[in-house]
Formats: sequence, structure tokens, C-alpha cells
Amino acid sequence: MTVLAGCAALYVLNGTLIGWADAYEVLAGMTSPAAVRPQWCAWPLSLAGWAAVPAVIGGAAGYVITEQIQAHHAHDLEEVLGELRRLTQPPDAPPSCGSGE
Repeated sequence: MTVLAGCAALYVLNGTLIGWADAYEVLAGMTSPAAVRPQWCAWPLSLAGWAAVPAVIGGAAGYVITEQIQAHHAHDLEEVLGELRRLTQPPDAPPSCGSGE
């Protein structure tokens, strides 16, 4: 959460100083921080867009995927192993014909 707050603060600072469209373009990597003035605030925003933003997005995606896996992981390991053992047993002998003919 601290990383996200830091990125937001950098974006607000740059939006105020260099303009909101330029701040977005620097954050997204579409514009070089050397192409805007003042550069001193654009370089940290560019680094955040290059490193921190993908890390936050990856972390959020990992969290969502983990939650989905855990939600679908409803069976206990012993229950699954017992079912597999039952399925690997040979079938019972067929019932005998009781007519005697």
C-alpha cells in the first residue's frame, strides 16, 4: 500500500508541475522524462512507472489468482487420496447366477 501511495503522490506532484497529460505519458513510458520540464520530478515518476506499477499490478493479479485457487480447493488431501485408492481397487466379482440350470 505504501508503494501505491508513493506512486500516487509522485503522479499528483508531476501533474501539478508538468501537467496531467504529460505526467500520465511519463508514468506510462510514452514520453521520456528528459522531454518535460522540470525534469527533477519526472525522473522518479518514470522509474515508478517502469518498476513499481508493474509490481503492484502483478501483486494484485497474484492475490486474485491465489484467492480463486483457494476457493476451488475444497477437498482435503486425505479425502482425495482415499478416492484415488478406491478407484484403483480391482472390481468385485460379478454375482453368480443362482438358477442352477
